[in-house]
Amino acid sequence: FILKMKESPLTLDELIAIGAENRNGHGKANAIIGSSIAAVSLISSSTLVWMIKRSRSSFTTTYNRILLGMAISDILFSLALANFNFTAPRDDSYFVWNASGNQVTCSVQGFTF
Repeated sequence: FILKMKESPLTLDELIAIGAENRNGHGKANAIIGSSIAAVSLISSSTLVWMIKRSRSSFTTTYNRILLGMAISDILFSLALANFNFTAPRDDSYFVWNASGNQVTCSVQGFTF
């Protein structure tokens, strides 16, 4: 969407209308696709950790330790993304699809992200 420059700032009604367009269109698709990809990444990284743990050399080699660190960081990042926007504050539901959280859930997600 393109905002036209105007001399006065946007009113609340104009901002809500712009947010509704994003929330029901691309915002919903972005949330679903991003969260689905994050879930796949979470499963893949967890499988990688399990495979390293069960391997003969386990965590003794430098290569496996680096791979383990990368997998754990990916798991944490994927957990922050795989929430389908439900941690966004309910007050922002006019702009964010599936917003049903509060300020605390938003802050926790911001900390993990």
